Amino acid sequence: MKERTLHTLLDGFQKMELQDLGSILGNEMSSRLRKSQLVDQLHTYLRGEPRRWMSHLMERDVRLLKELVHAGPDKVQYQDFADYPSLLEAVGLVEYDDSDEHYHKVWISRELYDIVAPEVDKVLRLGEKSGQYEVERVGLGYLNLYGILPTEQFVDLVMNWYEHTYGADFRSLTRILHQSPLVKMYRYSDSFGDYVCSPCVDNVEEIFTLRKQLKQKKFKPYECKDAFDAGAGAPYFTVGLKTPEGMRLEQMYRRLGYEGFDLVKAEHDTWLEAQYTEQQNDALFSPLLDSPLCHELDDSSWLECCRIVRAYADSVPKWILCGYSAADTGKCQADWEAWKTVPERETSVADEYPQWTMPEPTVTEGFASDMDANGYLPMGFAIPHVAPDDPCPCGSGLRYCRCHGKYLS
Repeated sequence: MKERTLHTLLDGFQKMELQDLGSILGNEMSSRLRKSQLVDQLHTYLRGEPRRWMSHLMERDVRLLKELVHAGPDKVQYQDFADYPSLLEAVGLVEYDDSDEHYHKVWISRELYDIVAPEVDKVLRLGEKSGQYEVERVGLGYLNLYGILPTEQFVDLVMNWYEHTYGADFRSLTRILHQSPLVKMYRYSDSFGDYVCSPCVDNVEEIFTLRKQLKQKKFKPYECKDAFDAGAGAPYFTVGLKTPEGMRLEQMYRRLGYEGFDLVKAEHDTWLEAQYTEQQNDALFSPLLDSPLCHELDDSSWLECCRIVRAYADSVPKWILCGYSAADTGKCQADWEAWKTVPERETSVADEYPQWTMPEPTVTEGFASDMDANGYLPMGFAIPHVAPDDPCPCGSGLRYCRCHGKYLS
């Protein structure tokens, strides 16, 4: 990993970028300063007031810092690819490597570790106690329900929730919204107005175009608890899991072998793909097709699973329908005609290749080469590395993670 100092990182930004970063992190800087002065001032701020600038981060970023601090400086953590980067990764304060298409590698430098390690737990507790993260979740929830909202309408919704929950004293809420990266980072302005977008939205113009084509202007009202549920779990949001359709989807995925983070990711991917069903969207059914036990489904079970996915997709709020669902409007219903014909699915490895064994193990130099008296492999045992999506070395033609990789840690 290449050594890079915090000062060198900041020096790589343009002058306007330094001002924007300072604004997001709570350190407004004069535009009349030279770039070198901005770099020095922001560098001093980051090193000298970590609790203050971390309190301006979104909850997801602070929790990422805590995870990396717990691992230790320069210790690579392997993560899944999220739909949008964290602020820390986007600006390079936290380092990452995406050269391997299978893993998102992320780590924290020794310099930043020494700055944030003493303060990160305190910042997390303060964010929870002050209500900052609660406001953030509600705001994210409304954005996930609607996709894009006029900024004034977004603020009104959050204020209504705050008044209902805490009363009419808005001073604390005003402070939280003023410093929130959610409002600063996910803004969109054009000749028609100023908007706030869900972080998961990757094409604002497309949504506006489709809304215009569908003549959709009215926004569906939602309860505060709906928004709170829709904003939990960043960056892997899933909307509508507490509905009958959502509960059936989760039960189905569990029966098909998903658990832990894989279950969270499958549900999130299904929700996100459900937003893009104005035309046939095969990716909507990808989590079903990729499920660990998909190959065990008979034809009737496969069709029933497809119906569950389709019913969920038609029940969730859609961005292009201003929070209404396909079931509400009869528009943008999931096209599943291509999936009524049962696709060729991966066969059981145990049935097709029952006699195959892994390649001969290699043994780290200095360790015994034979199994011990109990038949266990010695310390230093290793097998050739196979990436999850590479072909399994047994020759089955399946991906390793769907073949013998399922049985190895």
